[in-house]
Amino acid sequence: MNNKIKWLLKKNISFIKPIAKKLVSKNQKKYIYTWRIMLGKVSFKELFLNLEFFRDKYPGTFLSAKLYRKMFLKSDVTFAYNYIYPFDPLKIRFLPEGITALVSITPDYSCVLKSDLRRIKQEITFHNEEDKFVDTVYGIIDAVEAKANKIKKRQSCNEREHFLSAFFPEILYRDCISLDEAIQKILFYNALFWQARHWHNGLGRLDLILNQYYIRDVELGIETYESAKRRLKDFCLLLGYHTKFKSPGLIGDTGQYILLGGIDKEGNNVENDITYMFLEIFTEIKVPDPKLIFRVNDKTSTEIWNLCIKCLSNGCGSPLFMNETLIMNNMVEFGYEREDVWNLGTSACWEPLVIGKSSCQNNPFKSIVLCDSLYRVLKKGRDFYSFQSLLLAVKNDLAIEVPLVIEDLNYDYSPLMSLFDSDCLNKGKDFSHKGTKYMYQGVQLLGLPNLVNSLLNIKKYVFDRHLITLDDCLNAIANNYEGYEDLRLLFLGTSDEKFGSTSAEVLDVCNQLIECVSHAIEPLRANGNAVKFGLSSPAYLFQSVGSPATLDGRKSGEPYAVHISPISSSIDINEILRFAGRLNYPYNCLNGNVVDFIIPLSYQKQPEKLVSIIRDAFSHGLFQLQLNMLDRQVLVDAKSHPEKYPDLVVRVWGFSAYFNDLPEEYKDNLIARAGIYETA
Repeated sequence: MNNKIKWLLKKNISFIKPIAKKLVSKNQKKYIYTWRIMLGKVSFKELFLNLEFFRDKYPGTFLSAKLYRKMFLKSDVTFAYNYIYPFDPLKIRFLPEGITALVSITPDYSCVLKSDLRRIKQEITFHNEEDKFVDTVYGIIDAVEAKANKIKKRQSCNEREHFLSAFFPEILYRDCISLDEAIQKILFYNALFWQARHWHNGLGRLDLILNQYYIRDVELGIETYESAKRRLKDFCLLLGYHTKFKSPGLIGDTGQYILLGGIDKEGNNVENDITYMFLEIFTEIKVPDPKLIFRVNDKTSTEIWNLCIKCLSNGCGSPLFMNETLIMNNMVEFGYEREDVWNLGTSACWEPLVIGKSSCQNNPFKSIVLCDSLYRVLKKGRDFYSFQSLLLAVKNDLAIEVPLVIEDLNYDYSPLMSLFDSDCLNKGKDFSHKGTKYMYQGVQLLGLPNLVNSLLNIKKYVFDRHLITLDDCLNAIANNYEGYEDLRLLFLGTSDEKFGSTSAEVLDVCNQLIECVSHAIEPLRANGNAVKFGLSSPAYLFQSVGSPATLDGRKSGEPYAVHISPISSSIDINEILRFAGRLNYPYNCLNGNVVDFIIPLSYQKQPEKLVSIIRDAFSHGLFQLQLNMLDRQVLVDAKSHPEKYPDLVVRVWGFSAYFNDLPEEYKDNLIARAGIYETA
């Protein structure tokens, strides 16, 4: 082929490409994207032979339930770690255009374990206008029963698998009679939730839920502490078996959270053998998925605190800590009822909801990049006579911009989730379509530390010291600090007046910005319900791409700060925790407010000191906390020699992952942050 022909082909291809893109529908793009993603996870042969799409054209109808049945029956079943798990990642349900997936939900597994499908069919409230819902529920029950019967008929030479198959379909029609049955029933339905495309579905309060079955087994001599612990270890390992398929983005970000601790319905603290088992398991096996969240209060025992820190010290990144008293009080003020918030859970990484009564969608909107408001204000070229007048202009811009990200969304239906929500069954309405008691949506703020430090730099160097002008600041942003390196170094310099400092001035700026967003969001509604917001966003890397520089010394495209975290080596763990405890969290600032800090390995030698610091912080108003215990030199070496560190686990935005599975930019971000915090 001569060069001229090659040139013509190349030109034609470049001409055809944009036309082809326009001809391909959004759904076709989704199929292509799924193929591309899956090719990175399985071989082409396996993909070609087993990948199958189930296009659900009519979600929420009997036809949709029939599609579920077909998908369930075609889906393969995994037997691993001594349990059956009917999730097949190569059988994928697709939604119509304009339908938003229903994700980040924690079902109430106490209801799941006690559920009886025959009784559910009998007790559905019949409304003539809601026959569609009743038909759909009947259809989904038929789909679940069909899957259970297929498991029953599976031929297996494995004695254990044969034993478990005998549980089906009987356990669908009664409460479980043993811990072993309870674990299998949870795994069965959990797999179906994933198959239904409900990504990021959590496991809930398993120490509260499973304890009764464990106690009964011990009394009957069926289980001991160690045998029950082995079963729970297998349970955790099986949940993590499909991590790469359950992660729509970064590997490890599955939302598979197990909640421990906290109060029960009567106000008693939940600390039992199951609590201890899970903490011990995660200390021993050091896996990134699933993850632990611990609900703490002033009655959380010292022994439990010590176990939590020991678990963290192994590097697994679990547990994340939640101040349940503060969070529950805010939830009540926001609109959740006091009688419900005892069953506080999370929708995914950290966003609170009520387990069993919520279809809350806490991450449906793009994060609000706070620094953009300052840039917009500076570009208008106004003269500001004082720092307060500039701050007021930034707040006014935020008040205009915040509502622009909130919108009504058309969510997917979930007849499967509806089975285990009494409100849905009584009302005759679907889980995500006015069936649940609560369906609030949430938005997240991005780059609060960057904006605060930018404003403090302007105050110090423009208004107080008169060293530079606002035009200098604007030019530095516009030129990405090229020709303004001295200004960048000035802005990056350590100072007592930085985000995370307990200085009254720093806290005042932070709280003014938080209050501004709170007032801007207060009158807004999404799908008819109030909206909440949070100070923690997972978008600190992917929303920073192409972003302008900021006046804290951050260059264009560099990551924004992570959650409520200092970006200065002058602030240590003690100070950032005191700072976070003094922030004002308005009632609607409820969508995740996480302090994220990397602490040096030296704390492994003095865990009692770390326990004391954290307990004190929670007693003074800390909202949520996640910690990495990492050595920067180990991270640097792991990046250069990944083969030496196949099991190195790190905490990312709200989940844990193997370091080797992370994209390079996330590795670099962790290394950079570890370097800052090591010198704090």
